Amino acid sequence: MPGHFGQKILKHLGLNEDGNNNNNNPGYPGQQQQQQQQQEPMGPRMAGDRLVNNDERSLSNKPGGTYPRLCRMHDGSILASFTRFRDGKRFLMVSRSVDGARTFEDIGEVTSGKGDVDNTYLLEVAPNVVLAAFRNHDLGPGGPTHYRITVCRSQDGGRSWHFASQGAEKKPPLGIWEPFMRLGQQGEVQMTYSQEFAHNNQCTMLVCSRDQGASWSAPQCLHGQDHCVRDGMNGIAATVDRGRPALVMIFETTTHGTFDLEALLSYDDGRTWGYRHQVYVPPRGHNAGAPQIASFGDGSLAVIFMTDEDCRQVQWTKNACIKVVFGSPPQDGRVFWTRPTTLCPGTGHWPGIMALDGQTLLGTYECGGPKAKSITLR
Repeated sequence: MPGHFGQKILKHLGLNEDGNNNNNNPGYPGQQQQQQQQQEPMGPRMAGDRLVNNDERSLSNKPGGTYPRLCRMHDGSILASFTRFRDGKRFLMVSRSVDGARTFEDIGEVTSGKGDVDNTYLLEVAPNVVLAAFRNHDLGPGGPTHYRITVCRSQDGGRSWHFASQGAEKKPPLGIWEPFMRLGQQGEVQMTYSQEFAHNNQCTMLVCSRDQGASWSAPQCLHGQDHCVRDGMNGIAATVDRGRPALVMIFETTTHGTFDLEALLSYDDGRTWGYRHQVYVPPRGHNAGAPQIASFGDGSLAVIFMTDEDCRQVQWTKNACIKVVFGSPPQDGRVFWTRPTTLCPGTGHWPGIMALDGQTLLGTYECGGPKAKSITLR
């Protein structure tokens, strides 16, 4: 593992109020000295330093894999999920770390198939009981013939898996994908996913389960059913707004034609959402998408995403690197976001993020396999 030097950023930040920050100042591989990213003093300042550490590690003890996501277990261990391609099939893999996410070893396989299986998301719902939600589409000569968000369950900490239910399913031509799960305040599993309503209209949907994924409520559109943009790839993090519990949802969308990042807030545990605002808009003609979000112990936020803004040739999603922006805790429904800082300057895809503790987040991404770097608050 590389040394624990880092890239110093965001010290006592001044944050741009509108979120439309186009500062392209990536780090460089092997850069050992710390750098402080310059910020305009245009908003409240967050206390502390946020450091993107040069401590990349693999999420598997075997080669290959993409779309990595993490899941914290009750015993302190950490599961990772990712998709591996081999012999014309896709394998939804699970690995485990027992040393604080420093090393991982493959322990299980959720499923495999020649269809369109991908987008695995893990959630522990009881000690050693883990749900895996993933897209699971039948394919024909002309494309998908049936869309599903399938849920499997493990009762041994991710080693063996069995079918639990279909969280959502529908017929073509309009699809569903990209599930995300969290536990609500009443112990229910809340699963959000993306659904197309038209070629130019995609929204975030919600279904809930009160029986550990065996059955699900009817789908509910959370925002924007009549808004002709493609909201997708959502993630949700818990925070506080002046002591009031709040959730922040991050997602990609097409307000400006290409992809940018926007957010919503909820003050009723995810039942209703509002306060929509921009998080990051890349330079015109470029994309910022595939975001995920996590919170530090002080309620401040980190959004990891992929972007092609540093690439001369726009080939979304082929050309991309991984960056992160930080946000203040909400203040009366408003979040102040920084400019982006590079986490993986090389070609990187499909990032995720999870809090290891109150001062440490782990950002994941594909870069020659499922990888991760830590981000610390000091």
